[in-house]
Amino acid sequence: MKLRNLLKVYLEGIFLWGILGIMLHDSLGDITMLLVLLLALSNLATVYKEPRGYLLRALAFLSSSVVLFISLDGWITGTLAFLFLFTGLAYLVSYPLYLRGSDFLPRNMFGVVLAGGVIGFAIFYRPSSIKAIYLLDFLIVVALIWIAFVIGKYVSLRFGSGSVITVDVPPLEVGKIDSWLRDAERAVHQFVEYGDKTPLVVFVSRVAPKSVKNRDVETALEPIIEYQPDLGGPLTPLWLRLLYMEKERKKRKQLVNELFKKINAW
Repeated sequence: MKLRNLLKVYLEGIFLWGILGIMLHDSLGDITMLLVLLLALSNLATVYKEPRGYLLRALAFLSSSVVLFISLDGWITGTLAFLFLFTGLAYLVSYPLYLRGSDFLPRNMFGVVLAGGVIGFAIFYRPSSIKAIYLLDFLIVVALIWIAFVIGKYVSLRFGSGSVITVDVPPLEVGKIDSWLRDAERAVHQFVEYGDKTPLVVFVSRVAPKSVKNRDVETALEPIIEYQPDLGGPLTPLWLRLLYMEKERKKRKQLVNELFKKINAW
């Protein structure tokens, strides 16, 4: 993996988190730049992918939480400290869960972030005569964090990969080639366009040569069977959800190409 690419992604993270840092500089004070540098590490997760990316995000958010707890000065730093603590722990727990086939926490991360923010706010907020202003400030902080998250996702989805992936169907000799091609095209189309795994799994199982062991067929189909689309959470904007859908299409095309490479080896 090229150092230049890692540096580019890290600088993008500094830019994105730097926007939030500028907005909250008055509340964060001298630790603003340190927090931006630490939080930017989470952007590298787009390079390393899951599940290693979860560990990078855990490192970024947990270290930022420690810095905030050490430098507690008001309800905003306290709220952010709990918010980042919850987020970091969620990503840390997501690593072993992912190895067991679950990505529940990352797919519902906004709820975790919101829970951490609410708990932090409840602990550190002190009622005063200007309660409404404090509450408004808190809502603005949550909104800014959500906006930064959306912008980060947009950049990674929109510019993360500019390559176009095509599906290469292997020229296998299976008897009635025309019928085979029609079935293959239909199965691939259903999976790539709609995420429907069943036709592709049935097709590959049916056309697998008798000389191929069942275990080899299962191994080849395992990534297809275990595939789960990531379309964001319930609060993901429609325009960002469309980018998720396009990226998932490319991911499914890549899975099909990898499957056909294994079929060719049979």
